[in-house]
Amino acid sequence: MRHISTLLLYSILWISCASPQGSEPVQSPAPLLSAKRVEVLNLSPTTFNDLIELTGIVEARHDVIVSSKTTGTLEQIVDLGTTVRSGQVVANTDDDLLRANLLQVEAQVSNAEAGLKIAEESYNRQRPLFSDSIISELEYIGLETTLSQAKSNVAQAKAIYKQVALQLNYTSITAPIYGTVEARYVEVGEQVVPGTQILRLVDTRDVFISAGISEKFAGDIEVGTPAQIQFPSAGISPREGRVIFAGRVIDPESRSFEVNVAFENNDGTMKPEMIADLAILRTTIENALVIPRNAVTRTETGHSVFIASEMEDGYTALVKDIQLGAEYANKVVIIEGLSPGDQVVVRGQSTLANQDLVIIDQTYTQLDEFGAPVMDSSSGIMLDQSGDN
Repeated sequence: MRHISTLLLYSILWISCASPQGSEPVQSPAPLLSAKRVEVLNLSPTTFNDLIELTGIVEARHDVIVSSKTTGTLEQIVDLGTTVRSGQVVANTDDDLLRANLLQVEAQVSNAEAGLKIAEESYNRQRPLFSDSIISELEYIGLETTLSQAKSNVAQAKAIYKQVALQLNYTSITAPIYGTVEARYVEVGEQVVPGTQILRLVDTRDVFISAGISEKFAGDIEVGTPAQIQFPSAGISPREGRVIFAGRVIDPESRSFEVNVAFENNDGTMKPEMIADLAILRTTIENALVIPRNAVTRTETGHSVFIASEMEDGYTALVKDIQLGAEYANKVVIIEGLSPGDQVVVRGQSTLANQDLVIIDQTYTQLDEFGAPVMDSSSGIMLDQSGDN
């Protein structure tokens, strides 16, 4: 029964190819049934950005712990989530004792100044007497000593006054930066001493991403290098950034150096400690021949691809040995083995052998950002080149 079906098929093909009565037969053989259907990328030079992929952590440039500078009982502290400006009071400690001390020191300053005034009058009145030898040198030296001591008493009293006034000023704890209160470490009624942590302030408008990069890229990254930023777990649209710091010291354990990438975050969407994926530009290659990485086959001697070569009776798949260059996002630069205009098989290559007959179902002209073949809508290239209507 199979033989009858086969004969019937060839009969139909022969009849369809036969010329009308009275004319010469037209040679229009059908594609061989053994031909395999493939899709190809028509190679043309393009620009390739060689990017380095990293994972980093968002950090705030201004992230500070505000501490107490004096001893006292906390009387007031701002709420969590409060946004404060630089210099704004964020907490207060009791100041009754310091105010009393200040009044006492003020009195000491007044007494010292009064003593100085008396010492100066006595010295000025009796100095001419010493010139006229009415008083002895020893008495004159005593006058000078008293005046000097009076001046010292005034200076000491004023220094104590300044110190107490400063301590009183410290009872009002102010914000050193603009930021939002992210944590409170003490509550109203608790006793604090100098150095006690009061609260944490973070300015999320000015953030950067910190990441470690392998030492092999030490000569490729510098301040100003552009970077692409994605936040895979946050559902936030990608952003652009630039390297603002490239460390010069290699960590001996990780064999990497630190890089910081800054980006705009005026809306505060990106928060410290978020995970970010970075793609930092290593170099730009002009006039590169780029193909999908999954079109490449590893061989015993290296790598190869299939190209669709046009013959007299159709297309034939030919193996081409290639040398790979830079790669990123399923895109790889071909250094040797291919030329502009080559039609690289990008789909269906897994079933091919060298010199297989192929039918091109679709021709692509470029790759998208993820290395997937796409067509240039303005090129007008037909989707189907198999000859079928």
